[in-house]
Amino acid sequence: MDEQFETERLILRDYRPTDLESIQAYVSQPMVVQYAPWGPNTLADTEEFLEEVQERKNEKPRLAYEFAVELKKDGRHIGGCELAISEQEPVEAMLGYILHPDYWNQGYATEVTRKLVELAIHTFNAKTIKATCDERNKGSIRVLEKSGFVLEKVIENDFLQKGTMRTTLVFSYAPPRD
Repeated sequence: MDEQFETERLILRDYRPTDLESIQAYVSQPMVVQYAPWGPNTLADTEEFLEEVQERKNEKPRLAYEFAVELKKDGRHIGGCELAISEQEPVEAMLGYILHPDYWNQGYATEVTRKLVELAIHTFNAKTIKATCDERNKGSIRVLEKSGFVLEKVIENDFLQKGTMRTTLVFSYAPPRD
């Protein structure tokens, strides 16, 4: 059975094979993936991603929750997100998101991030939630900070990303203890 969660304006749902074209619309854009270690995607890359996602959603236990992000008002697929539960540390989760640039700066990434935090805490009992981003990705830094994340660590020269050594920022969200 497919998973689906709602926010005020969005639906987060399992990807479907029919999402190929809408995913390709944003993952093929250099501007969208400029701070990601992958992309821009070819159609074959996106087909492979969708196949892998379909396989992972059937794993037991399921540790990776990769969702399409849709607008509630019209069902338009505007991006994607992921919540990954650590196999080694089941109380730790990682999250990430990506949106089509037509939907940047409208609060959607923050809405997605807050929902993923809620799921991590209430559905998976995560005690720590982490997210990483390239130090140049000012938009993601702002989203994470608005969502209650704090900068935990800076990893200089973390890895070679598109011909440049990347400095990675590691953010964490620690839910209040009862």
